Amino acid sequence: MKVHRDCLRLCPGKKILLLLMAGCTAASAQTNFSSTSTGADGALNLTTPGTVVFNPASFNPPLNPSGNNIFNFTTINIAAGVTVVLSGQNLTGPMYWLAQGAVTIAGTLNLNGQNGAAQSQSEQTRIPAYPGAGGYAGGVGGRQLSTPPLPAQPGGGPGGGAAGTATTNSSGGTFAGSNVFLVPLVGGSGGGGGMYSDPQVIGSGGGAGGGAILIASSTSIAITGSITAAGGFQGTCTAFCGSRGSGGAVRMISPVVTGNGSISAAQIRIETANYSNSLILSTPFVVSSTPNLYLPTTPPGALTVVSVGGVNLPASPTASFSVADATINAPGAVPVVVQANNIPPGTVVTLQFFSESGTDFSVQAPALSGTLTQSTTTAQVTFPAGFTRGYVVASW
Repeated sequence: MKVHRDCLRLCPGKKILLLLMAGCTAASAQTNFSSTSTGADGALNLTTPGTVVFNPASFNPPLNPSGNNIFNFTTINIAAGVTVVLSGQNLTGPMYWLAQGAVTIAGTLNLNGQNGAAQSQSEQTRIPAYPGAGGYAGGVGGRQLSTPPLPAQPGGGPGGGAAGTATTNSSGGTFAGSNVFLVPLVGGSGGGGGMYSDPQVIGSGGGAGGGAILIASSTSIAITGSITAAGGFQGTCTAFCGSRGSGGAVRMISPVVTGNGSISAAQIRIETANYSNSLILSTPFVVSSTPNLYLPTTPPGALTVVSVGGVNLPASPTASFSVADATINAPGAVPVVVQANNIPPGTVVTLQFFSESGTDFSVQAPALSGTLTQSTTTAQVTFPAGFTRGYVVASW
């Protein structure tokens, strides 16, 4: 029951333009670029073939303890046969991988959004598809001719696709990056869920958006493998389908960028004084001869449901319709406590609920109270009998 949606907060366009123009005039950046990595996270060296779900907390000691998504590596090596998955299921916001030395990617970096859930007769499939890290979730499918009706949901993100209705199809997510400089860095938006007219069938879900990553090295980046940040497809369906999520963004900065590998995303930017021109790049892409580093000054926002009816939730809730994260026995409303990190106090939080035995419903909690670093709010929620799955949404 843990959901985070970071909203795009942009400076006025004129300020961004002036900042980038000023950076582009710095001739020293062409030969003396520094990733600014402190090396505090050590070497990222993944060589055992197989799939690795990148989770900073699983390393010993944990990586990036500040939680700002800016990783300070000495070197990065993803060997051939290794696939590293960076998922919004356990990572909040875009990734920033900085290295003092060489970056070598012979395996695969996977920031793809998940495919939407397939069309089904079971309410248990109404789970939003997870995005790549920094992207946005896909919308769940709906069912029109049922009692009660279950509406389809739009895709997440600033370019989220519209949900399907009784008379209209869903639409795909669009990439909502602000400019070709990919500053700020943002992932892809989710596709809308489909609305099925059969009273027994739920429309397929929309695909999630691809993630977003910046990789910077003070010496070199070599890619003979692949980096992919594609949007997820709509779920399998015969009619009234969900729609695809948008691809995300990949940005690379180093004095030297080489290799014959591939990069696939909605938008790609490579900043280097020495480019081999051998990489296979999806379009659109930009190659600039002047490296410039722009890192976020604040960590990404995050929302976490701490407890329901006085029952503390696990650190990684399952949101499953078979095993409950919390069990309550109360005839009326119970408190649902939400904690926010790096979200402005005063922001209004909305809780969305999907029940296996009733209609969808939402509850608006009081505005967040506390500090920018940490704030809380408590909503009073009356749950129907049976399993209910919940998500938290905030826009700021």
